[in-house]
Amino acid sequence: MDKLNFDWDALNAATEGRSYVDVQKLNVRTKQEATQFLKSYGYDSESPLEREEIWKIYFEAISFLREALLDAGEQIPEPFLTRCNQSDILKLLQEASKATPDENSRWSCAILRVMHIISHLDNDVRFENFRYAREQIFDRFDSLVQAVEGERRWTIGTGKKSVKLVRYLKKERKDRNSTLIKLLSKPKTMVEAIYDRIGFRFVTDTRWEAFQLTRVMFETGLVSATNIHPQRSMNTLIPTEVFRNFVEDTNHQIDQNRMDEALFQRSLKKMEQETEVSLKSIKNRFSSSWYRAIQFTCRQLIVAPDPTFVFWNDLKSQIIQEKGVAEVLKQVPITLREKRTFYYPFEIQILDKESYVDAIGGRSRHREYKARQRLMARNRVLRDLF
Repeated sequence: MDKLNFDWDALNAATEGRSYVDVQKLNVRTKQEATQFLKSYGYDSESPLEREEIWKIYFEAISFLREALLDAGEQIPEPFLTRCNQSDILKLLQEASKATPDENSRWSCAILRVMHIISHLDNDVRFENFRYAREQIFDRFDSLVQAVEGERRWTIGTGKKSVKLVRYLKKERKDRNSTLIKLLSKPKTMVEAIYDRIGFRFVTDTRWEAFQLTRVMFETGLVSATNIHPQRSMNTLIPTEVFRNFVEDTNHQIDQNRMDEALFQRSLKKMEQETEVSLKSIKNRFSSSWYRAIQFTCRQLIVAPDPTFVFWNDLKSQIIQEKGVAEVLKQVPITLREKRTFYYPFEIQILDKESYVDAIGGRSRHREYKARQRLMARNRVLRDLF
């Protein structure tokens, strides 16, 4: 009989790629099973420090639900708002496993779904070195972006390798609640797949200049094409093949002395008008079908101090005078280094002025995108309650 006792939700996660956020209930019946479940997850319920960490995650989940997902008039039951037996993690796991759901079990499930995402977000190693990554990525771009005196405009690049900008916007940090909503809204989005904690939005006058900006980024070394994430690129301004054909045809006509500036501008305008991207090319289901941009994710090699090395340097001077120091020093890993390096992702969006105006106030308003995202997150977390 034991061989026929499958946890079908666990099996579906392993064989079908189902997200555990979407299971109807857990399979934890006793306190002992809850303790084992928690240990397998990564937390020791017997450790006072780890239990405090769990309580911190719990109350952030409560706060997130109240601030971000609940509608006006909806409330979390009083027992879940305080530190008591009902809100204890082992009790939550057992409540979330009831064969016949009641209000307590439904709220336990909702809270655990949010706690799961917060735990993974808090334990993402990229957070530890976020400030070093942001500083080095921003410095790289700021060094080649110059404000135009007397105007609210910028140029990026130098000399002939430069483009005028209508806007130069930097995302210094993705809002915590926005990150949680994003992770909860899409079943297949993991913390490791959050690539836009750091980002840039460039706005050019025309779509032609948007493509010129990508060229300048490569030629000046701002962006390495080899470090672009291969599955994180989108282009809904002008199809790349159409744009390439236009450029090659223009070059051919210039070689034949059949192209002047006036004809070039007419040809460019005609090409842009005839190449509206079809709705099928939109990859993100939360984006408006009218959203027009070049968007890609790049990675930059970041250098950060290694805290282990800093600690060792401080300790070394203290033990150097002690007896048996030679034996102590032999235990220090040979790989201990002063600095560590790692690749950090950042997102680039390039829009022409018309698309930018549309994005912030027209058919593809960002707040509508965020509202659709919140609705999906709410449905996944609270679907059994409201």
